[in-house]
Formats: sequence, structure tokens, C-alpha cells
Amino acid sequence: MENAPALPRLYHAPSSYYSMIARLALAEGGVAYAPVLMDIHARLMQQHPDYVRLNSNMTVPTLVLPDRVLTESRDIAAFALGEDEAGRYWVDLQYSLPIEELTFGRVLAKSRLARVMIPRVLARARRHLLRLAAANRDLAGLYEARAAVFAERLRVFDPAAAARLAERRQAQALAMCDEMEHALADGRAVLAPPHYGMADVVMSVFLARMEFTGLGAEIAARPALAAYWRAMQDRPGFKAADIWTRIYPGRMVRGILTAGWG
Repeated sequence: MENAPALPRLYHAPSSYYSMIARLALAEGGVAYAPVLMDIHARLMQQHPDYVRLNSNMTVPTLVLPDRVLTESRDIAAFALGEDEAGRYWVDLQYSLPIEELTFGRVLAKSRLARVMIPRVLARARRHLLRLAAANRDLAGLYEARAAVFAERLRVFDPAAAARLAERRQAQALAMCDEMEHALADGRAVLAPPHYGMADVVMSVFLARMEFTGLGAEIAARPALAAYWRAMQDRPGFKAADIWTRIYPGRMVRGILTAGWG
């Protein structure tokens, strides 16, 4: 009997927004994969040289296929579900929102501790990248470029400007909710009929992040959107993909302890 082909490997982090898009698309597309859990916080596994050789952006998710490596959640979703021309508008709209700025902007605006800790964490990551650049000369250019990204994040997530940042990104997110409410008001079951597709994947994860950042009441205030959100959460794929609608500290700790290369 011939050996079964190896499953695609998905490098992901449980609470990562774009990892959730990948997991949900793969679940809804019925694509089996071997998960490789990444600790992107304490151990900074996405910056390990072996991983950088897979994904030079040093981000998650990464899907390793027999013939190629996909390093963008949008490409992974398209692989799992097929190109979604009907839903392209919604997919583009979701990716136009800098989700980190919504998430961290609101955290910074609400938490004095976060205003102290987040800049420290960003600065630590930048220093770590520069040390890796010095130790891995073949990857030095990639590490230095990534260090520059973190320098820019330090500027963007300036605690003094956190409230304004949160307001801008929240306004953008609420405008997206308004557009979805308007479209769904005709009673459609999915955003781009006739079938569930990439638009529903990315917007389901967007709505989960709205809940995660304390904006769930904005969904509930829009009747058609609220009904759609309930239906999306009831799908088996949503449950299988482990979509986070709130912080689970215990699960984050377990993830850190069990992360590995597989």
C-alpha cells in the first residue's frame, strides 16, 4: 500500500486574526491540514531563522503545500474555497482595515498598563530582530526590514495618540458594519449569494474581532447583521476553526507551552 500524501502544514497562532481567517477557510473548504502551533508572543517563533526561510514576512499564518508555500491569509482562503469574484468587494473592504490598529488602538486607549507595556514589547521585538540580523548574516536584510516595521509600529502606537487612533479605526469598522447591515437587509443568508465564500470567512473573523475588542453591542444594534452573525457562529466550520471572540488567558498560556515546529 502506498504511503498517503503528507497533509499541508499550517503554521498559526490561536488568537492571531489572520490565522483565524486561514483556519476558518480551511475548515469551510474541507481541507485537512497538520497544525503547527506558533508562540508569537513569548518565544517569538515567527522570527526563528527556520521559519523566516519559509515566510520572509515573519508573520502567521503560513500554509506549506507540496508545490508551494502560501504566506498570506487571503491566498490561503482562495486555495481552500476558490477565487471569490462575487465577494471580492467584501474581501477587499475587510483587508482595507488595519486590524492591528483597531485592536491595539482600543486597548491602548482603555488601559494605562497597556500604554506602558505595549511600547516596551514592541521595542523588545525590534531589538531582538536586530540581534538576529547580526547573528544570521544570510537573513540580515530580512531581519533589518522587519525591525524597521517595528520601529514604525512604535510610532503608530504612540500612547499619546492612542485615543485618536482608536477613534479613527473604530469609525472605519462601524462604517463596514453599516455596509453589511445595508446589504443583509434584503434577507440574504450570505454576503455574496448564492454561496458561502471568502467574503463570509473574512467578515466572520472581522465580527469576532469586534466582539473581542468590546464592540459587540454595535453588531447587536444592527438587526440584519446580528442575525447574520448568529448564523455564522452556528456553522460547524466556525466552531472547528477556533474563532476567538474574547481573550482566553488559559488557552494562550497552554499555546505558549505547547508551541513547536511539529
